[in-house]
Amino acid sequence: MGFSLNNRGFALLSFIILFIVLFYLTYNTFTLKDKQYKVTEKELINKFYTHKIINDKLYPGAQAIFDKYIMPDIQKAEKFFLTDKPKFQTYRKEMLINLFVDLRKHSNMDSIFLAMKKAYSLDSNLRYLLTVNSIKETFGGSRTVDIFNSSAPHGFIIDGDLDSPVAQNMITSITVSSPKDYNYCVSFSLYADRNNRLLEIIKTMLPIVILTLSSIALVFVVFLVTYRNWERQKQLADLKTDFVNSITHEFHTPISTIMVANKNLQNDKVLDNKDRVKSLTEVIFRQSKRLETLFSQVLDITRMDNVNLEKEEVLLEELLFEIVQDYKLKILDGTTDIYLELDGMHDYVISLNRFWFTTMVFNIFDNAVKYNDKVEKSIVIKAMIEKGELQVQISDNGVGMEGDTVKYIFDKFYRANKKQMTHVSGLGLGLYYAQQCIRVHGWKMSVKSEINVGSNFVIYIS
Repeated sequence: MGFSLNNRGFALLSFIILFIVLFYLTYNTFTLKDKQYKVTEKELINKFYTHKIINDKLYPGAQAIFDKYIMPDIQKAEKFFLTDKPKFQTYRKEMLINLFVDLRKHSNMDSIFLAMKKAYSLDSNLRYLLTVNSIKETFGGSRTVDIFNSSAPHGFIIDGDLDSPVAQNMITSITVSSPKDYNYCVSFSLYADRNNRLLEIIKTMLPIVILTLSSIALVFVVFLVTYRNWERQKQLADLKTDFVNSITHEFHTPISTIMVANKNLQNDKVLDNKDRVKSLTEVIFRQSKRLETLFSQVLDITRMDNVNLEKEEVLLEELLFEIVQDYKLKILDGTTDIYLELDGMHDYVISLNRFWFTTMVFNIFDNAVKYNDKVEKSIVIKAMIEKGELQVQISDNGVGMEGDTVKYIFDKFYRANKKQMTHVSGLGLGLYYAQQCIRVHGWKMSVKSEINVGSNFVIYIS
């Protein structure tokens, strides 16, 4: 059992590792696709844009706006910086507000971007975003002061409507400065992409994703089928083991009894006692009949699949009465009462195999008696017509069964309530035989049971 559990754990671990590897490979593929997405378009946009601003900043005409707001007061700003830093910060903050308003107002990037899409026949859904990242002032050629450094990952937006600027869709990031003693340095970036970039990448990866998911699903199905087959094989092996143990015990008991009786009969003193001899021969006869019954059970099961069912017309009332009377003679324990209720069924005729039907009912009776720890055991057999269908109900007041047990009571070699009724003998074939009888007749049977209340078998005869 430990080996089986280890195998199951190893198989599950292997499946998890495979899943992780496939997920990792898929993620890496996505990352690579994300980096390489529309690389050609990015190069064309970069070429067009940098050519447009070759002698300018941000967009054509933006340098004049920067110069207008920064350069006239740069030496005054230096004085504030050296003497009154709070005033310097306030002074430059007001300047930046006016600068950014003017940059947005005079931006011509929409027309530039539109011209670029036409020039290169780019996708009409392509969007852009133009941002300023930082602005620095240089005082006296040696001192550089930050007057703006965007806290946003993509900088301060000047123009464009791209929803998600990220490193993967950045076209270019440019920093422009001057060697003059009093000057400024501007850093800005251009992003371009489709607003549905993620969806587009997923579309390109769809075959890979489908293949990956299909592989995982296939491996999971194979694992599940293999595990279920293993469970069935294990269950069958356990049932066979139980059967061998049970049949060994069942056959050993009468054989041992016969051997003891035979040994006693070889004693001269016992042979002189006729009563003793008669008693021992009766023991041998009873145990021989028990062996015969056990052999018959096993042989009946082996012949069951190839049975040639011969039916006859019988009166249901007469047949059930005979079965009850015969079974009463069989038990003779004085603790089991069998009741027969046949209201309105006096002349009802059915077609069946008498031997099979009798054996089936006897087997259900046997279980009702064996699996019953009551002082007074009770079996009730009823026949009735419900919704135009004949029903034969057999109920008892035995120990009952749990729901999980009911599922398996018709399986070959299965024995119910083994923990609760360890003293009960048997091969686990009785109810299997009953179910086979139902099958060959084309009938149906249901079972309801409750612990410490009893069980109810219903045979539906059509």
